[in-house]
Amino acid sequence: MAVRVLIAHSSGITRDIIRNHLECGGCQVVAETGTVAQTIDIFRTTRPDVIMLDIGLRSAKGIDALSLFRTIRHESPATSIVIISASQSPDDQRIYLREGALECIVEPFNSCGLERMWRRLLDVYPQLKCTTRLPTGPDSSPPSSVQLRRAGRARN
Repeated sequence: MAVRVLIAHSSGITRDIIRNHLECGGCQVVAETGTVAQTIDIFRTTRPDVIMLDIGLRSAKGIDALSLFRTIRHESPATSIVIISASQSPDDQRIYLREGALECIVEPFNSCGLERMWRRLLDVYPQLKCTTRLPTGPDSSPPSSVQLRRAGRARN
């Protein structure tokens, strides 16, 4: 049975990168969202196994990313949450890890952060071990922040 994932990130380009890595590893991306309000609604509808949560999501109706995280943990403690942060601050990461996040990865992504995320996912979802075929080699590293900005300008 595939591990079902919800990607909640404000950037469509970053969602594409995350989806690519997850699908290469055997995960099934069941939905993608770009706001807190969309994320809570889709979470309640799809009940994914894993949520990739950007802590920079726009707040809605007084609910920020931390409140969303706490709501998800309360309503579904078995759901694994991987935090995605543009902040290099260890304090931000510690808050989420202390409250039960599976892992925190920092943007722009690098191979160390993605490998750490995969190790944690494999610990919880061993069925991924049989299907994990992550890209390797010099062309498989995630795009740099400069490449992402260029791609974003090209899309608009």
